[in-house]
Amino acid sequence: MILPDEQLRKLLRQAIGKAYSAVKDVEIPIEPTAEAQFGDYSSTVALKLAKVVGQGPRDIATNLIAQLGLVASMLEKAEVAGPGFINFTLKPQWIMKQVKGILADTKFGSNLDGKGKKVLVEYISANPTGPMTLGNGRGAFGGDTLANVLAMNGWKVWREFYLNDIGRQVDILAESVIRRYFQQQGIPTDYPAQCYQGEYVSDLARQLKIDKLKLKDMTDIRDRIRGRILETMVKELQRVVAKKLKITFDSWFCESTLYTKQLNIKALEVLKSHDLLYQKDDATWFRTTAYGDDKDRVIIKSDGTNAYIMADVALRYYRFAMRGFDREILFLGADHHGFESRLQAAMSALGYAKQLHIEFLQLVRLMKDGHEVKMSKRAGTYVTLEEVVDEVGLDVARFFFLMHRADTHMDFDLTLAKEKSDKNPVFYVQYAHARISSILKKVGKLPPVPSKSAPHTSELNLVKTLLQFPIIINDVARSYETQKLPFYAIELATKFHEFYTNCRVIDGDKVWLHRLDLVKATQLVLQRALKVMGVTAPEKM
Repeated sequence: MILPDEQLRKLLRQAIGKAYSAVKDVEIPIEPTAEAQFGDYSSTVALKLAKVVGQGPRDIATNLIAQLGLVASMLEKAEVAGPGFINFTLKPQWIMKQVKGILADTKFGSNLDGKGKKVLVEYISANPTGPMTLGNGRGAFGGDTLANVLAMNGWKVWREFYLNDIGRQVDILAESVIRRYFQQQGIPTDYPAQCYQGEYVSDLARQLKIDKLKLKDMTDIRDRIRGRILETMVKELQRVVAKKLKITFDSWFCESTLYTKQLNIKALEVLKSHDLLYQKDDATWFRTTAYGDDKDRVIIKSDGTNAYIMADVALRYYRFAMRGFDREILFLGADHHGFESRLQAAMSALGYAKQLHIEFLQLVRLMKDGHEVKMSKRAGTYVTLEEVVDEVGLDVARFFFLMHRADTHMDFDLTLAKEKSDKNPVFYVQYAHARISSILKKVGKLPPVPSKSAPHTSELNLVKTLLQFPIIINDVARSYETQKLPFYAIELATKFHEFYTNCRVIDGDKVWLHRLDLVKATQLVLQRALKVMGVTAPEKM
């Protein structure tokens, strides 16, 4: 179906063609109004045209309204407001007719903006050296939801978990497990502060059985068991992701693969061909300042080992040059802010400028009864994501995480999350769906009856909120602001509860047909809004 904003945009384009035929291309913004007194939709196109045609915005707005002539079947009125806004009020009868269109549109909310384009979304990517923390929930649920939204916008989406399976942190994990094993066996050993803490390290140590191996020293032991420990940790990560978070990845990609496939060599050849490498102090430097970085970066250290940026460059080469992605969206912790300039420099150097977007995730605090909860038995010094999901349920966890912008600090209110009342936003939204299911069940085989009465304000408000769903989906796909989805769901639930309070669907032994259709349309949109967030739509509560 054609949405109201699209139809208004078409009408304004026609009006511009009549009033200002010399103008061939201009952006025509159409936004829902914040308050009913300003109509249903508003446009600032007159302000954009002012510099082009050399007239005042209010005069332009007046001219455009004159060209509209209010002959459009959808318009009740159009008015000039403020410095040159055009406010549109839709006809109530036209608004109510849109319910049929929503019910008939099997893909309502979706569009084809991304058709023919491939996007890779990398999220979670927790180091396989310990359980996933509470903070990993932001990337887990935000990334998964954004991937769902992009798919609704026609993108071919690839979800990837990137595993740092090499490097010093893996060695430290292996050494931590070995030292814990020695402690369990009563063998005197120290346990440096850099070693990993938590019960999970003890669990890994109990599985070792090092005494059956003929090993010489700590380094020898570490090198022999490191792979086994890493495999165990990765399997645990995959268990939590699949069983607890209900998230499916298209691939789990290991950092070590970059080097086994010699992707680092291929990426270096590209940089070298563009004269972006040079030698200094026995190291190889990447000339990132050529692309806006504040300083050049060492890419191969003086001892011949690869610097951290080598993996970043090789990975982007693999994803774009070899796998053909058009865009990458990368979720990173706030402590990685300093990496953005070098990552973007690498993208530009490889020929893919502005095709990488990074979502930085701020810290999360777990709060209970107004106090911060810090400790976890299994993790040692932090609360795990699995523990929180087990405590409040997956639906609540997803919804609560999604309610906050990725780049803002977040307090996860455990007390509110466990509340079984309309104070809990998840309960409030899901109850709206359960109420809809109850209404439809009561309708049964009662005969639907047409109504000739004028639509109630709460009916109109509910339909207008339903019509916002495709706009929200499109907006999130462009802005990556997934927090708009739960707040839309809350708004839709609110408008439905108001409708339910003010308008009877079942009246004695009959059912009002237009209201029954409105209930069905609300169920359809609410289900899709919850589904894209990965939240269930219960029929009973």
